[in-house]
Amino acid sequence: MTVQLANAETTERERQRAADHAVGEITGHVEDQWVARSPLDDVDVEQAWQEAYPVHYPSAHRGAVARYHRRTDTVLLARMGAIVTCIELMDRPWSERIYIRNQVTDQ
Repeated sequence: MTVQLANAETTERERQRAADHAVGEITGHVEDQWVARSPLDDVDVEQAWQEAYPVHYPSAHRGAVARYHRRTDTVLLARMGAIVTCIELMDRPWSERIYIRNQVTDQ
């Protein structure tokens, strides 16, 4: 699978959207997935969202925004005020993993 990478302007715009996205709800789906996908017991989904770096995630759909949580190596997706899922970055294509991690290396 080839990942369609965005230009710098799109990447920055999406990162800003993720930084500004307020979360008021955590879906049951993401809570269930977090238990299975997070290697840490001391971090819950909401805390991970707060700690995570805003990123442009090319696989996000339907207006979702993404943040990368470095300690768990997961991407958290939120849409319409709710965290809706988390994805283990190691399960994504190599090019996507590199693209996400490169966005946070300077932070």
